[in-house]
Amino acid sequence: MSTRREFIKQALISGSTFALSGACRFGRDTDRIDAAAIGKLRTSLEGQLILPDDEAYDAARRLFFWNPTTEKSPGIIARCERPDDVARCVEFARQHDLVLAVRGGAHSFLGWSTCDDGLVIDVSPMKEIAVDPGNRTVRAGSGVVAYELVEATSPHDLVPVLGECPTVGISGLTLGGGLGWLSGKYGATCDNLLSAELMTADGQSIVANATENPDLFWAIRGGGGNFGIATSLAYRLHPLSAVFAGVLTYRLSDARAMLSFYRDFMAEAPDELQAVASLQRDGDPLLNLVVCFSGDLNDGEKIIRPLRTHANPVRDTVQPRAYSDSFTEGAGGSWTFSHIKACYLESLSEDAIDVMLDRFAHAPDPGAAIGLDHYMHGAVCRVAFDATAFELRSPGALHVRILALWNDPYVTAAIVEWSEETWNALQSHSAGRIYANYPSTEGQAAAKAAYGGNYSRLLAIKNKYDPSNIFRRNQNIMPSSA
Repeated sequence: MSTRREFIKQALISGSTFALSGACRFGRDTDRIDAAAIGKLRTSLEGQLILPDDEAYDAARRLFFWNPTTEKSPGIIARCERPDDVARCVEFARQHDLVLAVRGGAHSFLGWSTCDDGLVIDVSPMKEIAVDPGNRTVRAGSGVVAYELVEATSPHDLVPVLGECPTVGISGLTLGGGLGWLSGKYGATCDNLLSAELMTADGQSIVANATENPDLFWAIRGGGGNFGIATSLAYRLHPLSAVFAGVLTYRLSDARAMLSFYRDFMAEAPDELQAVASLQRDGDPLLNLVVCFSGDLNDGEKIIRPLRTHANPVRDTVQPRAYSDSFTEGAGGSWTFSHIKACYLESLSEDAIDVMLDRFAHAPDPGAAIGLDHYMHGAVCRVAFDATAFELRSPGALHVRILALWNDPYVTAAIVEWSEETWNALQSHSAGRIYANYPSTEGQAAAKAAYGGNYSRLLAIKNKYDPSNIFRRNQNIMPSSA
C-alpha cells in the first residue's frame, strides 16, 4: 500500500485533475478548538479518539474505496464503542460547529464517511449481535458488516436479507434500501428491518419502528443517513441453510448474446433466483454471471440450465453450497485504489449493452469492470413505492456499476477518465434516477433523483429531526431552514 504522502505525490505526477484534500491544507477547523476540550472528549469516551498526530491516524482515516476524491484528512476520528460515545461526539460537533461524517463499513463511493477538518464518528467497533432463533429475529450493532451478521445467524439455519458484498456495513446498506441475493424472495433489506435505535441531531437516543416514531421508521428505510445515526438495528430472519450458487464464466465473444439472454431470462426467473453479470478481466477479458438460487436445491440444476446451454461457459462453479459462501464466490484480489460510478437503468436495452461492451473494450487497466447488479424482480417489486422511503422497485430495472481498481498511481488520471466517460455514455440510457446506496453525484438534484416521489415527505421529516442539517454527509435532503 502506498503511504498517503506517496499517493499524493504520484497522483500529482500522473496529472489527476482532482483536488487533493488534506495535504493541501495549512490549518484545520479543529485547530481552533482548545486542547482541553478535545482532551475532555477523549476521556469521556469508552472508545478511541484519534488525532492527526497519532500513529493510528492514517489507518483510521482510510476508506474502502480510496482514490483522489475520497482522500481526506479529518481533524478528529472517534471510534465509538457504545451509543453514549456517539451522543457525546454529536454534541461536540454541534458545540464546535464541525462537519460531521458517519462511518460504518466505509463503503461510500463518494467518500461521505469521511471529511476534511471535521469529526468522523466511526461506529465500526459496535459489533454486538443477539440472535433470537425462536422469533427468527436478530439485533445487531451498527458497526456489524454483512458477513459477520450471516456468520452469527447461519448456525441456526436462519439468514438476514443483505447485499451481495461481505464487507459492506449493515447500517448504511439498510438506510439506503439494501438489495441482494434474497431480495426477489424476501424484499429489500429495509423491508426486513423491524426496529432501529438512532442518535438524533440533539444527541437523544430514540427508537423507530412501526409503533414508535413511525414517521422516522418510514424515512430510515431508504432515506439514508439524513435523520440520525443508527446505533443498533433489528431484522427479520428467514429459514435458509444452503443455496445453489456460483459463477458461470463466458468468453468475451459470447458476451453480447449472453447479456441479451440474461435480460430475457431474468424477466421470467423465479423469485428465488438472482444473478449478477460483470464484464471484467481474469487474464483474458470475460463475462461472469454470479448466480444464487435460494429455492429447493433439487430444482437448481433445471432453473439455471438455460444459462449453461445458451452459450458454453468456460468455467462453472455453480453447485449446492452454504449460503455464507455466496458472499465470497467471485471475490477479487487486493488493490490499492478504487473508483466507482453507477447508474440506474429502467431496462437493459440492446443499445445500452452495445455501449457497455464498447466502453469495456477501451478500459485502460486490468482492474476495470462493468457490472449489472440487482436485477429488480419478485418480492422487492411487489412493495408499494410509498410503503417505505425506498421507491426504486420497477420490475426489469437494474443498477450498472462502473468499477476501476488499480495499484499504480501513475495511471490514476487515465483510469478515472475512462470511468467518468463510461458513466456519461450510459446517461442517455438511464432513467435519471439514483440508488442511494450507489451514488455518483451529489446535491439537491441528485437527492431528488434518489428519492423521487417520496422526496417531499422525506423533506418534512428532515425538517422535524435535523433542521440544522447536522447529518449532511450523505445523499442529502437539504432542510427548509438550512
